Amino acid sequence: MGQEESGLMVPGAGNPPASLPSDWRYTIQTVVMERRLVPVNKDQYKFHAELGAGAFGSVYSARRISDHKPVAIKVVSLVTWSSADGEMLAESILTEIEMSKRLSRASNHVVRMFDFDFHRQSGLAFLVMELGQHDLEKRLKTQPRLSNAERKIIWRQLVSIAMVLHDNNIVHLDIKPQNLIVFPGNRIKLGDLGIAQKAYRHRVGSNGTWLYSAPEVTMAPRHHVAVNTSKSDVWSWGAVLYRMTYQEPPEYTPPCYRPPKNQHTYRDPQLVDVLRHTLVRDIRERADPPWLTRHPYTGTP
Repeated sequence: MGQEESGLMVPGAGNPPASLPSDWRYTIQTVVMERRLVPVNKDQYKFHAELGAGAFGSVYSARRISDHKPVAIKVVSLVTWSSADGEMLAESILTEIEMSKRLSRASNHVVRMFDFDFHRQSGLAFLVMELGQHDLEKRLKTQPRLSNAERKIIWRQLVSIAMVLHDNNIVHLDIKPQNLIVFPGNRIKLGDLGIAQKAYRHRVGSNGTWLYSAPEVTMAPRHHVAVNTSKSDVWSWGAVLYRMTYQEPPEYTPPCYRPPKNQHTYRDPQLVDVLRHTLVRDIRERADPPWLTRHPYTGTP
């Protein structure tokens, strides 16, 4: 990728753009960035390995040439056959920029975004962020059985993130181990705010990843109009705790907090009580984030 003219530049200290170009109508394509030197605003970045990939983009490790600072860069291709899909992607990017900047100022458990740029010629958006060690999914694959102390240390941080979202009236809608980044000192930070939405706004259809998303999110009909509440994220926090406890995500068949087949109920009654109140199909009966902070499992060492 050469020195392309960039549009909608947003310096790290500046304001996010109000909109992105709406005339992008190409097919979704694979973008390979390894070993490329790419300008993002006034800085040059050398791309290294791909860290993960999603439906519309990938995240790479990279290094800023000016000071050798290691970073993560999300590359999103605004390449679509329909203008509606392009608008959806653009809105997702703008949401992530705005919410990342706001939430990272409120909490050190949210991945910081340093810079953003859009290259008109290629249709690629670049989001420069903090680089962690790995995501929680990788941690749980390499170390599937956490000690009681390790699990509780992570859980307390997850509850802290849950309260930051709740206090800012934001519903993430895609809480999962892949979006929880592990930093040195076993610090957990939330990443990927692309589909996060304001609480109590109406949502049309399903979002998120079904393994960890609440039933009302993943099972919503395509044109069903629902209201976002933080209780949808509470299911996901409970699902992550379930995964850290039983090495797999929960099922939607009630009672959803019960252990998988061939496993016994975990011996800590406080942990089981958290699962019992978070993995509830009826959203009216499900706990909310303040309940998580008050629970003895969260508060006791």
